[in-house]
Amino acid sequence: MASHDKLDDRKKSILKVVTDDYIASAEPVGSRTIARRYNLGLSPATIRNEMADLEESGYLEQPHTSAGRIPSEIGYRYYVDALLSRQSLSQHDIEGIYKEMEGYQQEIESIIHQTSKILVQMTKYPSVILSPQSQSAIFRHIQLVKLSAVNVLVLIVTDTGYVENKIIELKTEVSAEELDRISDLLNRKLRGVSLKNLQSSLINDIQSELVLHDQFFNESMKLLIKAIANRTKERVYIDGAIKILEQPEFTDIQKFKPLMNALEEEERLYKILSSNPGRGAQVKIGHENEAPGLNDCSVITSSY
Repeated sequence: MASHDKLDDRKKSILKVVTDDYIASAEPVGSRTIARRYNLGLSPATIRNEMADLEESGYLEQPHTSAGRIPSEIGYRYYVDALLSRQSLSQHDIEGIYKEMEGYQQEIESIIHQTSKILVQMTKYPSVILSPQSQSAIFRHIQLVKLSAVNVLVLIVTDTGYVENKIIELKTEVSAEELDRISDLLNRKLRGVSLKNLQSSLINDIQSELVLHDQFFNESMKLLIKAIANRTKERVYIDGAIKILEQPEFTDIQKFKPLMNALEEEERLYKILSSNPGRGAQVKIGHENEAPGLNDCSVITSSY
């Protein structure tokens, strides 16, 4: 198999236009199509010979039902690594993003949701976002708010901007004043503590003080502590999955179903997104992706 540096300029040009055309149409590309659509200054016969060489080298494949050719995974990899040029956002796009993000600077979940929608709008592809690593988040504030005689709203705020809320139902009515005292206790114990350092000894200490404070409130606080502990798991946000149907290759239900199944496997998506070590954008092509349903896709990930 030819190494990347052995492709001459002619082969690079042909590989690029074949890949561009196939991405746009999802149809195998023939030499006459290239000669007609692209100004390469080459005859169909010359293009056909070069495509045969690219196929022999592993960069192109020929589906058995067509005389045209499509890029192989090796061809896609070379296309990404050597033929694509990085493009910056236009000033118009940048201003549009700022406008879309107006009013979303406070709560991190709102920022993620809006960012995901913008990515879908700009790329016309599904967007998957992994929430910040909340294990490193630090407690900023906890507030207990009385909603009714036995219903209490628990608000948890971290330094990353996350606002977690949960309604708990008490067995016995609690006064607003008592809830304030409990809030003060929890804030004293937890403020400045990172989630990853939320040790069982600290939890037990809080629970013991709550037992002394009011025995009947202990079960409710167990629920609160459980909610806090569960917050350490990053969340996966998916938007625009329906956009897959706009891609011509996924009009085939046999390709569409495995991809949709993959998008529903949150644990697998979590592994894919968390595998990016934080060195800018990464592109995984075809079988480089761990999820079987993504074998016909390229997945672009980037840290933030």
